Amino acid sequence: MTKAEIRANIEQVKNYINDCERRIAQGESVDLTGLDQKVESICNEVAAIPNEEGKQLEENLLSLFSAIDKLANAMHDSEQRNSED
Repeated sequence: MTKAEIRANIEQVKNYINDCERRIAQGESVDLTGLDQKVESICNEVAAIPNEEGKQLEENLLSLFSAIDKLANAMHDSEQRNSED
């Protein structure tokens, strides 16, 4: 897999995560089935390319991990709101 293909996969998953985060913030339920496998697959793809190319994806990966953190926070906030009701 090329660096460009991996970058595109990262962006696709990040966009999905961002959409889920917005939907959760609006009180909707989302299906996260398979998300962990998609992130693991991306990590394996990065590990399979030469180190120098992998380093060039660092910013993309950090952005993905930030989106995952935001999603986790949105889920936590939603859970807190639901427990207060």
